[in-house]
Amino acid sequence: MGAAISEMKSQIERADDAKGKEQEIKEALENMRLMAADQLEAFNLKIRNRDADTHLIPISKILSSFEYIQCTSSSANTIGPGIKDAVKDFSTGPVADGIANLASSVIGKLLGESSGSRQLQTRYIISIDPLGGISRLDALFFVYNFSSEGLMKTAKSVVATCVVKSSADVREVDDNTLRVLVNQCFETSPLDLRKAIYGELCDALYNSKDPAYKASLQAAKESQRAALASPAQPKVIAHSPEKEQNAEAGESI
Repeated sequence: MGAAISEMKSQIERADDAKGKEQEIKEALENMRLMAADQLEAFNLKIRNRDADTHLIPISKILSSFEYIQCTSSSANTIGPGIKDAVKDFSTGPVADGIANLASSVIGKLLGESSGSRQLQTRYIISIDPLGGISRLDALFFVYNFSSEGLMKTAKSVVATCVVKSSADVREVDDNTLRVLVNQCFETSPLDLRKAIYGELCDALYNSKDPAYKASLQAAKESQRAALASPAQPKVIAHSPEKEQNAEAGESI
């Protein structure tokens, strides 16, 4: 890759006429964009390959994905809002804000590197949604800062971002990992609430596979169904003689 970049720079510097140099710059920028696209493709293939890193919780199904590639002269202060506008079709609300803030922070640091530098960072996050679903978020941030004077007149960097949201394969989540996840995702919540969340998830992930647990759950459902199906008994209202006398006295007055 380094040799290819050096060759592009040499071609630009060798171009004598203005039109020829402009064409060389366009081709170089397109090659830079393709280089960034290759990074995103390799990243996507790695996510789908559960053997790539056996220490990560593998994915079950990919739910949504987002890719962003741009040759830009933007600063760190403007790249975040730009990505947020692009990510609106991927997600909205806090998720979009979170991705934009993360991209602005990481890419801002990468843009500050020296010219000619090639920087790549990845993020891997496991989270629990309000319904108890365990999701995995993978993000890649790639920046190449141009060093060719010809290129830098048009753009200073090529920036690429890829975000993939997936459901986690819960078969790979053991009890200890689940405890750590709950504590990590709800660390600001009271301990009793964290324990309750853990208990509910534990039932869903582990006890639901136990035949005895399934049988007891089914029996409880049948009992509740029978109780709801039985006719309600009318409630007898008893009248005390004292209250009746008071009522009669009131009427006579």
